[in-house]
Amino acid sequence: MLQDLTKGRLQEAIRFAKDVNKWKDTECCLFDNLRYLSTYANHAGKKTRCDLYVDFAPMSFSFMMNIKDKDGIWKKWFNGGLIFHGSIDGYGSGSSPTFSVCLTPTDGWSIHT
Repeated sequence: MLQDLTKGRLQEAIRFAKDVNKWKDTECCLFDNLRYLSTYANHAGKKTRCDLYVDFAPMSFSFMMNIKDKDGIWKKWFNGGLIFHGSIDGYGSGSSPTFSVCLTPTDGWSIHT
């Protein structure tokens, strides 16, 4: 489950992703990363929820992964970022400004924990 707490930033990123052909059916597309976060570890009777927040990096998000305990209470599990890489950050190469470094150059979104 994905909970959008971005106050409109997610819709802005979706429009941007569609404009640059990085919404769906491409490597590092936004759609696949959102789907991955929304279904992460939802197996073996465990339920998870990804709370998506605005990040300081352009077209990027921070997230908090929560897991429901045996009493049905949501507990914080781990956090990370859904970071957009492109010419703005040297494709994640570590060149300035660096929002997050990737082992291989990335053009699109990637999940960092």
